[in-house]
Amino acid sequence: MLRRGLIMPCLRVLLVSLIIKVALMAPAAQAEDNTTATPRIVGGTDAPVNRWPWMAQLAIVDPNLTGGFLLCGASQLSTRWILTAAHCLEYSNGDPAEASNVYVFIGDSDRNNSPRSGIQAQQLLLHRQYARLNHDLALIRIPARSNSEWPSIITLDDHNSLERSSFSQRDEAVTALGWGETGNGISNDLQEVQLDYIPRSQCRDLSPLTISDFVICAAELNPVRGRDQDTCFGDSGGPLFLGRDRSPWLAGITSFGEQICATGSPGGYTHLAAETAEIEALTAGAGFPLVDLNLFWSFPAPNRFYLTPSDNKTLTLTLENTGANLITSPTLSLSLSGGTLASAQWSNCNGGLLSGNRCTPVSSLSGSRTQSLSVSGNNSQDQVVTVAVQGSSDQEDYRRRNNRLEQVIVFSNNPDIALDARLTGSSSNRASVSVTLRNLSTLNAATGTAVQFTLPVGMNLDNAATLGCTGTSPVQCPLGTLAPGAGKVINLRISSPSSIARTLTFQGTLNERDVPSGDTFKQVLVSFSTGVTASASGSSGGGGSLWIGLLLPLAALGLRRPLPQGRALNCGNAARISSA
Repeated sequence: MLRRGLIMPCLRVLLVSLIIKVALMAPAAQAEDNTTATPRIVGGTDAPVNRWPWMAQLAIVDPNLTGGFLLCGASQLSTRWILTAAHCLEYSNGDPAEASNVYVFIGDSDRNNSPRSGIQAQQLLLHRQYARLNHDLALIRIPARSNSEWPSIITLDDHNSLERSSFSQRDEAVTALGWGETGNGISNDLQEVQLDYIPRSQCRDLSPLTISDFVICAAELNPVRGRDQDTCFGDSGGPLFLGRDRSPWLAGITSFGEQICATGSPGGYTHLAAETAEIEALTAGAGFPLVDLNLFWSFPAPNRFYLTPSDNKTLTLTLENTGANLITSPTLSLSLSGGTLASAQWSNCNGGLLSGNRCTPVSSLSGSRTQSLSVSGNNSQDQVVTVAVQGSSDQEDYRRRNNRLEQVIVFSNNPDIALDARLTGSSSNRASVSVTLRNLSTLNAATGTAVQFTLPVGMNLDNAATLGCTGTSPVQCPLGTLAPGAGKVINLRISSPSSIARTLTFQGTLNERDVPSGDTFKQVLVSFSTGVTASASGSSGGGGSLWIGLLLPLAALGLRRPLPQGRALNCGNAARISSA
C-alpha cells in the first residue's frame, strides 16, 4: 500500500491561511514552472446571491492548526442532513474530525471566516466503505434547518443516459460551486462554473488517475476564449449538478484532481447515483431516515387531455417506494389552477380524507400503490385546468423532484390550434418558409383556418396564386377545416430583389375560439444566402428544453496509475485558515 501523501489524487480541500486577510500559503493552481495561472473555482464567476440556498460551507476547527480551520463545500440535502466528501472530515494529520469541531454555514454567498459562529454538527457519518477516496461521501447531521429550495440526487437511469449522450448534450452540462482556489487565492464570494461531463471510459483515457466505478468526471474540454475552468483546492465536498435549475439534480461531490488545476484533465467527483443505498442506510441508522418516494402517472400522459365541459376524467397515479427505508404516512396533496369551476376528488382513499384536498392512501408504503383521482368540468365555460399532485411523507426525501405530477385538462367545445414556422432554404434572393398549422384538440374541428402575415416592402410571395393566398397587409392563406388531431403545411416561396433579410410574423386564425390560446404566433428571420440583415429578431417560439437526463457521477479512486513524467498530482488536504 502506498503511504499517505504519495502519488495520491489531489484532494479538493484547502488549507488556507488568514493573516489580516486570507492568503493562500501554497497556491494550488500554480504551474510547475512557478508561473501563476490566470484567475479561474478556477475560471468561474460569482454565483448569483440567494441562487443556491442549499449550498453550504464547512469550517473544520483543526486542533493541529494554531487558530486555524479547514475549508470545504457541502450541500444541504434535507432539514437535518448535509452532504459532503468523506475526506473533508479529516484533520490535516489524517485523523478523523470530531463533530464538535465541524461547523456549517448554509445559503451564504460570502465565505465565513469565523467557524464557531456556524451551525455545530451533531453527528458525522462517513461512507462505510470509504478508503483512499473511493466512496468519498459523508453526511453531517445538524439541528433541523428548513429551506425554500432543495437539490435531488440524480437517478441511475438519468446518469446512464448522460453516459451515452453526445458531446453536444454533455457540453457545459454540469455546474460546480465553491469558495476554493481560483489561481489568485481562495474566493471570498461563492463561485460557480459550468463544465463538460466526461463519460467514464473517456475519463480513464484522459486522466493519469485511477477512475473507479464510483467516480464520475468533469472538465472543460473546449474553453471559450482560452478561459480554463475547473474545481480546485477548497472546493472539495461541494456539489456537481445538472443544468441550472434552482432545485437541481445532484450528480456528484467534488473529490479529487491533479496537482495543477484547470489543465483540461478531468476532475473526479463522487458518483451519487451509485450511493443512494448507503445514504439511506446511514440516515436510517442515525434515526432520521431519508427515503425515495416516487410518483408517476399510471397511463401514457399526453400534453393535454381534451374533454367537453360536462365531462369527468379519472386520472390514475402510482406511488412507489424505490428505496429500502419504509415510508410512513405517504400523503397526496391536490391543487387545481386555471379553472374557475372545475373540481377534483380522490377515489377510494383507504387511509381516509384529510383536510382540504389531501389523502393518505395507506399508513405505510414498502412497494407501490395505484391511486385514482376524478376531475370534473362541472359543465362550466371553457377551462384549461392544470391538475397538480404533490407527495410527502413522515420522512424526508432525497429526490423531491420525483414527488410532483402535473396534468393539463382542457374542458372546451372549441378547437386548439398551434402554429409553427421555419426557414427551410435560401438563395441569393429567394427563400423558402414552411408553415404548419395543427389542431391539437382530439374532440373539436377547427373551421375556416388560415395563416396570415404581412410582407414588408421589397418582399414578394411568388406562389401566392398557387396557394390561394390573397392580400398584402396582411397576406391571408386559407387552409380550410382542420379535423381533430389534423394539421396542414404550406410552403411559402418568398423573393427579395434587394436580398435584405427581415423578420416576418406568422399567425394562425380560425372561425372558432382557440382554447387554450397563445401558441398561434411565430416569428421567422427570412434571410438570403448573400443578403444583409436590415432587421432581425429571434423566434418567438419556445427554446430548446433542458435535457433532464444529464448527470455526472465521479466517485472514488482505488489503485493509482503511474503518472506520466512531469505531471504532479493535486494532493493536498483542506484549505487551512488561520488568524493572526
